Amino acid sequence: MSRKQITGIVLGLFLPLIILLYPGDLSLPARMALALSAFAVLFWTFEPAPIEYTSLLALLLFPLLRVIPFETAFAAFSGKSVWLVFSGMALSLGVTETPLGARLARWMLGRVRSYNRLILTLHILGAAAALVIPSGTVRVVILVPVVIGLLKELGEKPGSPVSAALVLSLVCSTQFCGTGVLTGSVPNVVVLGVLESRKIPLYWSQWAFCLFPVIGLLRVGCCYLLIRWLFPIDRPLLPPGPLPLPLGEGGGDKGLSPGKGEGEVRLTPAEKKVVGILLLGVLLWATDALHGIHPAFVGLILVLLCYLPGWGPLKPERLRQVNFPLLIYMAALFTLGRALEVTGVTARLAGVMTHWGELSSGGALTKLGAITWMVVPFDFLMDTAAVAAMLTPVLLDFGVGLGLGAVPVALSVAVGTGVMFIPYQSAPFVVAYSFRYVRMGQFILMMTLISLITLLLLLPLNLLYWRLIGFV
Repeated sequence: MSRKQITGIVLGLFLPLIILLYPGDLSLPARMALALSAFAVLFWTFEPAPIEYTSLLALLLFPLLRVIPFETAFAAFSGKSVWLVFSGMALSLGVTETPLGARLARWMLGRVRSYNRLILTLHILGAAAALVIPSGTVRVVILVPVVIGLLKELGEKPGSPVSAALVLSLVCSTQFCGTGVLTGSVPNVVVLGVLESRKIPLYWSQWAFCLFPVIGLLRVGCCYLLIRWLFPIDRPLLPPGPLPLPLGEGGGDKGLSPGKGEGEVRLTPAEKKVVGILLLGVLLWATDALHGIHPAFVGLILVLLCYLPGWGPLKPERLRQVNFPLLIYMAALFTLGRALEVTGVTARLAGVMTHWGELSSGGALTKLGAITWMVVPFDFLMDTAAVAAMLTPVLLDFGVGLGLGAVPVALSVAVGTGVMFIPYQSAPFVVAYSFRYVRMGQFILMMTLISLITLLLLLPLNLLYWRLIGFV
């Protein structure tokens, strides 16, 4: 067991005990809810046990210790947000279980021969992936190996300027752009789940309209400029000639055959169906304000099409490969927030935050900006999805007390959870770092600069954009 895991066990057991024994004026159920939340968050952060095991234990302890009823603790499994995550994972198999992801990415990369054009292509690819592949971790798992394959062909060593530039271009663009898309990151879905528990609707198109232009696209542009500045390499990058098309083990495995000719791109019927289903999903998600179909229903419809016996590009038994333990983690996140809300902890925290500053006399933009900044310190303590689960109910109550609308407050929280300085703050960055082609220092430098630009420049611009479109 590592030192990090031992630290997690010590903190995860003793901090809840201190909370329980602290002679404050909180009721016993409130202290129990706070103690269990601290236990879960610390074990999720330090991982002395598998995350899904900690999540299931938390789900059991909340009703077992009579903090909240069993039906309330497990109600998240009937919520739309959990099934939206399930849909994203099931649809992502359409890319991972076919050569489609590697084929399309390699097709784009094979048509650029300069470093700068390749960097731009990777940013465009990362941003586009955030629109069509809901899971940030899956996007990293699909696309980073393609880039590493190119680096190996080029003879680039891990940690070199070219290696760092290519990997960071893809990972930062797809993850930071994901904040601007409702289905682009797990914290976004958590925020949506809290809103839905309060019967407050929020559409995919509304989220994209309010956040994607500045927090999505403009931030990707900032990532591109930072990469160009941090890794200034002005030389041809790729050798002439077509690049071989990776098709996995055995060439045309998984029952799919390559196109004729080396490097030629000709999608198989199954791949065409996957592309069509994903594009249909983007169309339906982007127009949900018109047709009124919830994003979760859209996702489940797409899953049915993708796995339809006899027609779908994937066989129904492929659904067994969905990461169901992640759904337990998602449900535990919602239960944690719900328990803190039911026992009155969130109301108490909202009252404490009210006294942090004299925001009542400021304008709406100032208040919303302050709410985003309130989230940032918590991002260093735990995974940003856990931050969203804990703080969204608190800050919604806080914002209502300041006369703000629930949706602007929720989106401000989402912007705050999209600010990351160190890889451990978000699972996709941890996965990307695990490939060891980028040094930790390079990761931290890039992420810190993007996050500072977000807080100091893009956040004010986004608030002004909200005023311009009449959102606030």
